[in-house]
Amino acid sequence: MQRGEFREVLRAKGRSVTNLGDPLTSLSAHLKAEGLLAPELSGVSNAHVTVAEATTIIAVRHTGGKAVTLAADRRASAGHRIVKDDMMKLFLADSHSAIGIAGTAGLGIEFARLFALELEHVEKIEGHALSHEGKVRRLSILVRAHLQLALQGLAAVPLLAGFDERLGLVRVHTFDATGGSYEEEETAAIGSGSDIARAVLDARRNILDCDREEAHCLTLQALASASRRDSATSGLRGESLPVLVDVDAEGARFVDADRILELAKELS
Repeated sequence: MQRGEFREVLRAKGRSVTNLGDPLTSLSAHLKAEGLLAPELSGVSNAHVTVAEATTIIAVRHTGGKAVTLAADRRASAGHRIVKDDMMKLFLADSHSAIGIAGTAGLGIEFARLFALELEHVEKIEGHALSHEGKVRRLSILVRAHLQLALQGLAAVPLLAGFDERLGLVRVHTFDATGGSYEEEETAAIGSGSDIARAVLDARRNILDCDREEAHCLTLQALASASRRDSATSGLRGESLPVLVDVDAEGARFVDADRILELAKELS
């Protein structure tokens, strides 16, 4: 559906078309007006809400900065309890970018799905994909819109990795709960096990010179180390192994599960 057709549909429904001049905000504004976005909380409550939380996400740039591998464990926890052991925390945002989420699982999944939907919407309206800088700004807006929830203890933060066609390199950004974005040079890690995983990654010198296979092994080693000290992070044993995503000039894609199983056996 083109811009003009979309405007006519909204006019027929009696909806405002004020925000449609900017494809980055029009979709979110329309979904919010239709009541299709999660409601925002207000006020302060002493009630305790138990929600599933997702950790740990790792990103490693390699092959001279022309590729990146993302890795995520599969465990979701609520307090001291394990809620799920097959949680999906990595998502393909579009053909050349991927997003990982840590924190409150429900919010993080909403970030990922809405972000992917908005990127598709912009591409259809404008006829071309959003630039990497545009993706970073859009994701920052989505995160900042949930700041009130974060202040009430329901926080989720994403990690974005994408191929920048202008530079011919992959770029990785982390975010805080206020929507602040921070570009990472070689490695990135978010979630409760991120400090441990980051220590393993930082111990490896010249990571940018690694090839794809070395990056796969390194990310799995970092997750395994995090799982030994962080109960909210699952390791390399069990039915639900970590998930890996590769991003480069050829696109964003999941690493084959059989390959991950083979590497996990070698590292265990």
